[in-house]
Amino acid sequence: MTRPFLFPTLLLGAAIVLSGCETTNEDEWTGGARKPFDQAERTCEEQADRIAEASERPAFFTECMRAFGWTRRSDAD
Repeated sequence: MTRPFLFPTLLLGAAIVLSGCETTNEDEWTGGARKPFDQAERTCEEQADRIAEASERPAFFTECMRAFGWTRRSDAD
């Protein structure tokens, strides 16, 4: 009886987990005097993943990147 609900539940869980991810690329950022982009991004993603409230992760990620000397370009989407 629980089998029909297992797959949709797994899909929903995966969607929730992935929605908290911040997808970036170096072209959307400027700076980097303190830490190379890839290292800063990896560090900030790992730390943001520890935040329980998914809606707070993007702001945390942006501030974390700023701490490493990276700021999002104003023309980045």
